[in-house]
Amino acid sequence: MSEEIFKGSQGMAVDSKGNIYLADKDNHLIRKITPEGESSIFAGSGEPGYRDGIGEEAQFNAPHDVAVDSKGNIFVADTFNHCIRKITPEGEVSTFAGR
Repeated sequence: MSEEIFKGSQGMAVDSKGNIYLADKDNHLIRKITPEGESSIFAGSGEPGYRDGIGEEAQFNAPHDVAVDSKGNIFVADTFNHCIRKITPEGEVSTFAGR
C-alpha cells in the first residue's frame, strides 16, 4: 500500500518492545507502528467479515479496541462480530471469547 489512510482509528496499545497496535475500525484492520515510525497491516484483510487466520487472511468487522498482554498477544474487541479476538506475536488470529 503506497499511501496509508487510517479511517476511524480507535483504541491502541503498546507492547514491551515499544510497538503500537492500533484498531483501524473503518478499514477493519489492526495496524502495527514500530518505534521507528514504520506502519504496517498486522492483521486483517481490509474487508469486513469474520475469519480466523494469519495476518491478512483474517477478517474483522469494525475492531474497536486493543490490549497487549505480557506475552505479546494482542486482544481485539471485534465490535460487529460480538467477540474478543486474540492475535499471537506471529500474527495468528483466533477467537478468544464470544460469537
